[in-house]
Order: sequence, then C-alpha cells, then structure tokens
Amino acid sequence: MFSKPLSLILVYLITIFNLSIVMSPFFGAITPFTNLYDIDFVNRSANIDKSLLDKMMFAIMLNGFLISFFMLIYLFFDLLLGFSVRYSLRKCKKYEKVKGFDFLTDIFEQVKVKFNQPNVKLYIKASNEVNAFAVSSLGYKAIVITNGMVNHYLKSCNDPKLFLYAMRSIIGHEMSHLINKDFLPGFLIMANQRATNFVLTITSLLFHYIVRLVSLNPYGGHFSALLMQNIYYLINFILSFFNRFIVYNLYRFLNLWISRSIEYRCDAQSAVAFGGDKMAMALSMLGKNGYFTLFSTHPSTKNRINKVINIKSKDEIILPKIFDALSNYFAIMLLIVICLCFAEECNVDYLVRNYGVKVVRYIRYFI
Repeated sequence: MFSKPLSLILVYLITIFNLSIVMSPFFGAITPFTNLYDIDFVNRSANIDKSLLDKMMFAIMLNGFLISFFMLIYLFFDLLLGFSVRYSLRKCKKYEKVKGFDFLTDIFEQVKVKFNQPNVKLYIKASNEVNAFAVSSLGYKAIVITNGMVNHYLKSCNDPKLFLYAMRSIIGHEMSHLINKDFLPGFLIMANQRATNFVLTITSLLFHYIVRLVSLNPYGGHFSALLMQNIYYLINFILSFFNRFIVYNLYRFLNLWISRSIEYRCDAQSAVAFGGDKMAMALSMLGKNGYFTLFSTHPSTKNRINKVINIKSKDEIILPKIFDALSNYFAIMLLIVICLCFAEECNVDYLVRNYGVKVVRYIRYFI
C-alpha cells in the first residue's frame, strides 16, 4: 500500500536536490557581489543581512512551487495525451504487424479476459534485452515485450505448450502492473525531470542576463562578470557530479527495496489468474537475468518463486488491489498538498493579485 507514496517521497527528495543544483550556482555566483554580509572590520565580525536572506529563501520557495506546479500540469497532460506512452513505445510495433508473432493472439486474449482489460494493446520491441513493461494514459494502455524476452523463453522451453504458459504468465504479470497503475511513480519522475529542466533553463537565462549587465559596468565589470561565470560553472559542475553519481544511484537503490512488494503482488495476481506453478516455471527460466543485483528493479528469482509456487488459479476476474487504488489517489493528493505548501510559503496568491494585473496591463498596452 505504501510503496507508491514512498516512491513519491523519494521523487521529492530528488526534487530538493535538483532544486539545490538549479539554485546554488546562481546564488553562489551573485552572493559575493551583494550586501548579504555586513562586515565590521574593526570588531572583526560579519552579520548576515536577513532581508536579503529572506529574499533568497523566497526565491527557493518560489522555485519549489514552480517545479511542483509544472509537475502537476505535465502529469495531467501526460495522462490525458499520453506523452510518456508515445515515448515508451518508440521502436515498438504491435505484435500483429510483426511476422511470426501471431502465436501470442490466443494467450493475450486470455490475459485480457482474465483481467477484464479488453482495450490493452500488445507491442514487440526490437531489443535483445530480456525485459517487459507496461505503460498507460487515460486513453491508451499497452504492454511491451522485447524480442530478447521471447527468444529467451523459446530457447529455454522444449515443449511449445510450456513456452505459451510462460509467456502468458509474464504478460499477466505486466497486466497486474497496468491495472494497479504502477507506472505512476515513473511518470512522476519524468514530470519532475522536465519541470526541473524548465526551471533550470529559466534560471540559467536569468543568470546570463545578470552577467551581461554586470559586464557593462566600466569599473571592473568585465572582471566581475568573468568571476561570476567561473563560480557558477564550478559550483554547477560539483553539484551535478554529486547528483548524478551519488543522489540518483542512492534513489535507485532505495526504490529497489520499496518496489519489491509491487513485484511480489504482480507475480501473485498472475499466479491467481493462471496458476502458481506456471508463474514459478516462467520465473525459474529467467535464470541469472532475474536475480537480484545492486540496482535491479526486481527481487531475487528464488524469493519470487517461493511466494507463488503454491498459489492455485481461481476462476475469477483479477481486479486492482483496493490499497493500491487508494495509494494512487494518496500519491496525487500528496503532490498537490506539497505544491500548495510551497505556494503558501512564497505567497503566490499575493503575487498573482498584484503582479498579474500589471502583466495584463502590459499585454493590453503592447496589443
């Protein structure tokens, strides 16, 4: 139940670090040229100018609101128009259009009936990687299987019937991801990246505009602008390195442990649909490709087999787990609450009321 909200919290931890990376070079570059510190050379002391410090905190809160807001906007349009789905389906073809894959028709229909998902499409991805995944938007649902996955089971199964059983179990596993909307945290990460990149672009443009203005000062302006640029690029390099090789890998490692329960649930639902013995057989054929590695997204094959092997198939429709459905709504509500908290901290309502009117007047003036 708590896997998706915890994944969302991890996404926001990444957001905080990304926000630090976006803003720290900017503040680090301009701070030496501001009156942030009131230096008393006689008493050898330095006092922080709280008014400027408050402005810096306001800027951080405002950026936090912008990132949260654009994450929500992007997520809404992504679910509505399917940006991430189209991106994920690159280099993929519907299985009906790939020669030699018509054997999937019967087993895929069985999976759709068992999970009551008649509108799901099945795609084949031209890749040697042994993998499968599910993506969805409000109007489109798809399961993707790689050529590598199909070829792996073809080589592992001597009996064609066992091959079809294994493929059906794997497709059932991905259908469980689909009906429980397990793709949502991944979409939030994409939304976070795009929102952060957007704010980063705006901040970078603003910084270079300030540098250009500083360089126009005839009294040491060129030197000051050069110093600001060097400080900016140095801090940006250090923080980007830290984010890429430490923060991101730490996120993946933590997300591994959080996502284990989701993988177990998908195995269990496919086992209830078509039998635990068949799901266990499909997992056993993965061999070392299914075993736990440091940054793997799946738990160990042995543990997965032990959890499903004794599950008996049931003659019933497989429905989303109620706790997973609730956690999806909780995750979205948490995102909205965080956005509203940032908005309250930086008084967005006041900014809209006061500066929004001025912007409208300027637009009318130029029109």
